[in-house]
Amino acid sequence: MNEQFAALQRRLVEINDVNSAAALLNWDQSTHMPPGGAEARGRQLGTLRRLAHERFTDDAVGGLLATLEPQVAALPYESFERSLIRITQRDYERATKIPADFLAELSAHTSAAYMAWTKARPQNDWAAVESNLERTLELSRRYADFFPGYTHIADPLINGSDYGMTADAIRSVFAELRGELVPLVQAITMLPPADDSCLKQHYPEEQQRAFGELVISEFGYDWERGRQDNTAHPFATKFSI
Repeated sequence: MNEQFAALQRRLVEINDVNSAAALLNWDQSTHMPPGGAEARGRQLGTLRRLAHERFTDDAVGGLLATLEPQVAALPYESFERSLIRITQRDYERATKIPADFLAELSAHTSAAYMAWTKARPQNDWAAVESNLERTLELSRRYADFFPGYTHIADPLINGSDYGMTADAIRSVFAELRGELVPLVQAITMLPPADDSCLKQHYPEEQQRAFGELVISEFGYDWERGRQDNTAHPFATKFSI
């Protein structure tokens, strides 16, 4: 492709690098970071998310997309060039509706809320996280309001992580599942109770870890490019493309 397409690719790689740096900080927070680093880490993550957002929503990106879109229109729909422009345009239109300062605020809050949860969880201390959850709900509503015209207030949040899905679509999926699962559960409960003693035994942490590493190694996991760490809540992340 031409120089404009190459310029867009360079811009997207730079943005991904900033987001990958944020992902690295988030991984550290979730695995090794001492609790006392939470406030600073929240600020750092907020700054990186804001910088990536500002870089992506810059008018220069919109100009490149406007120029390139007609140039790739004749290419096959699934071609790399047309797909990159189509998906980047979709993400750009969405991103430009969200203020960068809001994303920084949301990121900082998410970091603080996570650390509060890790402390409250062992003590089952609801009071310690209640205000954070209320703040999360408030921020979620503000996020949805950047996308007026939704049918359900959850639609913009769902669409952000699962493009094209809505609350109504999910209800339809669960209605279909309910029709199959409820009779299955009822049939199971009619049988004698299963032996679940294996779920109530103590399994040393190191043996659990060794088993998990064995399983993912069998799947071909590349230990030269990844690792597994203890965390309060399971997650997966990546730092490069």
